[in-house]
Amino acid sequence: MAAVAAGNPPLRMIRKFLLSLFSLAFVAALTGVAQGYETIRRFDSEVVVQANGDLDVIEEITVASELREIRRGILRDFPTTYFLPDGKRVVVGFDVLSVKRDGKDEPYSVESLYNGKRIRIGSGSVLLTKGDHTYTIKYRTTRQVGFFADVDELYWNVTGTGWSFPIEEAVATIRLPAGAQIQKRAFYTGPQGEKWQDARVVGENGNVIVFRTTKRLGTRNGLTVSVAWQKGIVSPPGPYLRSVYFIFDNIAASLSIFGFLLVFFYFFYQWVRYGRDPAKSTIIPQFEPPAGMSAAGMRFVDRYAAYDNKTFTAAIVELGVKGHLKIIEKDNVTSVERRDGGKAIPDDEAAVKRHFFPKDKKGTLELRKENHARIGGANDALKENLKRLYGDYFRDNLGKWWLGLLMTLFAVVLALVGIAVQFPSRYAADAFIGTLLPIIPLLLASFALNNGFTSRQDNGFLLGIGFLFGIVPAALGLFYVWKNVEGPIEIIPTVCAFAATMLCAFYLEWMEAPTKEGRKALDHIEGVREYLITGGEGPRLEALNPPKRTPELFERMLPYAIALDVENTWAEKFKDVLAAAAAGATATAATASAMSWYSGSRDWSSDIGGVTSAVASSLTVSVASSSSAPGTSSTYSSSSSSDFSSSSSGGGFSGGGGGGGGGSGW
Repeated sequence: MAAVAAGNPPLRMIRKFLLSLFSLAFVAALTGVAQGYETIRRFDSEVVVQANGDLDVIEEITVASELREIRRGILRDFPTTYFLPDGKRVVVGFDVLSVKRDGKDEPYSVESLYNGKRIRIGSGSVLLTKGDHTYTIKYRTTRQVGFFADVDELYWNVTGTGWSFPIEEAVATIRLPAGAQIQKRAFYTGPQGEKWQDARVVGENGNVIVFRTTKRLGTRNGLTVSVAWQKGIVSPPGPYLRSVYFIFDNIAASLSIFGFLLVFFYFFYQWVRYGRDPAKSTIIPQFEPPAGMSAAGMRFVDRYAAYDNKTFTAAIVELGVKGHLKIIEKDNVTSVERRDGGKAIPDDEAAVKRHFFPKDKKGTLELRKENHARIGGANDALKENLKRLYGDYFRDNLGKWWLGLLMTLFAVVLALVGIAVQFPSRYAADAFIGTLLPIIPLLLASFALNNGFTSRQDNGFLLGIGFLFGIVPAALGLFYVWKNVEGPIEIIPTVCAFAATMLCAFYLEWMEAPTKEGRKALDHIEGVREYLITGGEGPRLEALNPPKRTPELFERMLPYAIALDVENTWAEKFKDVLAAAAAGATATAATASAMSWYSGSRDWSSDIGGVTSAVASSLTVSVASSSSAPGTSSTYSSSSSSDFSSSSSGGGFSGGGGGGGGGSGW
């Protein structure tokens, strides 16, 4: 059967036909691939090193177009931003001088990339013809020469390793300034980072050297060369130019530092002109409060126009001492009882009494939440009267804060712009997040603090606000940036933006200053505090003939001691006085009469300090609870450095140095 089949003519013909058909298809496929193959036939680069360090470069790029990728022209990408091995950023200059195709001027445009420039060569309305086309690109670039301790060097990425086409042949001609003698030379080929040696020096004469590849460079492969010559031929940049380079190399840090300094000097100027306190006078012990000033008024002024619940407590105690109220403690409930008569009181305390007992209503008012309308009304009335009476004692300079806020926002924007310009895209988003994380809540806190939306009762509260809305988010933001950017200098924008916002947030605390009248009152209050702390004892005070210590004096000055937070110290000074008074019936009667504004289970004569502290504390707590309603690659910068090894001595690689980039068609 096999012999019959082998000798069957129709079967042999079918086999020959199928074999021929397969061969034709295979040849057609190969022909199609060959017809669609686009390449760079020759990449010829001439680099002229100028005496000032600039480079004039002419690139002749001959491409074979099959109208697939290369339809209207080519794209030539050129990096202008590099990072040194130590993380420093370098931005080089790049200016296109002319572009030609096949010897004639060709339209082009220069586009910005995240780390460089792109030359788009050709016109969107003009289609190329198939075949070879030669593009001639002339450009000038700066800051490409490395200045080392013993030599100067050009480490030049001739072709770049970013081309989407293979390069059949690459030639690089380096022309140094007159008088230069080439001392070292090196070349590298292959993908980024490789050190292949598929090239050779084909000519060298004095200050000119020519390199040529010996093998075809595949896609994403390139040629890098390095040439070193004696020092003194090319002038390094001077101090001024190095400073300019440093500023622009670190544009994010530079802009953010500028923004912070703008905010700092604005607020510093405002503080020098308006925010500094007038000079203190010599503090003299004072045995009486400022004329007409209540205990509540003394606390309000002493705290630079800051109001709190203890201010209200001081007013209630003084109303009791002056015979207008009686404070009653019974069954863990504190009440106030209206009393007729009494000594003269200022407007602020009179307003409290009117709200406690409207229309001269008699009876007792328990300091409980159920009575929050009357208690809260009295609290608000006291606060408003104190502002009216003593508001002119201080200037807050709030009007100047708004301009400072605008400057702060400008500083933050500068930092963000610098980040967007300087940082590669993979770091910019992280830096944005890390910068805005502490800024947004801190700006909100700043607005609240400086516009009266918070009570601002004491420094502890302000520090708490600053910690919660500033320090904690800032720490998180700084940590986030630190972990996601390349070097320490890149955290500067976040630090500066945060620091500027902190200045704005606590502006009012630094800018509040007493007027001359306010300074005089503060000095008088400081003298009262000294007297209350010492109780009139000591050679200095005794020489001033202080009033005799009596139960009546203790009672009269107690509201002021509470206002200045020295009630315990004041009470201790009268422990022996009240103990002695309790030893005699007549004295005891006088003491009982003097303390008639208080009723409770506490014994003044046996534990005056404890009773005083307990009454003030209990009353303050009652007031607080009842006054409200329930309910990389590397390069060399143009600065002297010996920190990096010379690439011409073998320390380089393909894709290193200046120049480089790559391209494609469009």
